Amino acid sequence: MNRTAGFTLLEVLVALTLFAVVGGALLGLFQSGLRATGLGSDYSHAALLARSKLTELQVYATLMPGVYEGEFDERYRWRVTLAERQADTDPSLLREVPLDVALEVSWGELGDSRQIVLNTVLLSETAEQ
Repeated sequence: MNRTAGFTLLEVLVALTLFAVVGGALLGLFQSGLRATGLGSDYSHAALLARSKLTELQVYATLMPGVYEGEFDERYRWRVTLAERQADTDPSLLREVPLDVALEVSWGELGDSRQIVLNTVLLSETAEQ
């Protein structure tokens, strides 16, 4: 019996099939990792923008309750809701009014939009002063 060294066609096909399955799974994991990294970067950037907007709001001595919105750039948008917080004391005795602040930073397309919301309390001077 004369047997030559080498692989049979069946062995080669099995090896290629195994390589395709394992390679496809590895590519899927790599793609998921890249997507998660990009999403994490987007959330970090949105958090920095939100903190920047909160710092900007703290500069104003008098803030009026209401809803304000705008854009940071062509991708990120912001929306601030200011509402008077009910105080336990007589409002006429207060020099500063506490305001509930809800700051939303959103980005992405309509069907695939993402957002973060920061809530805090800011003190605003009363308008009579």
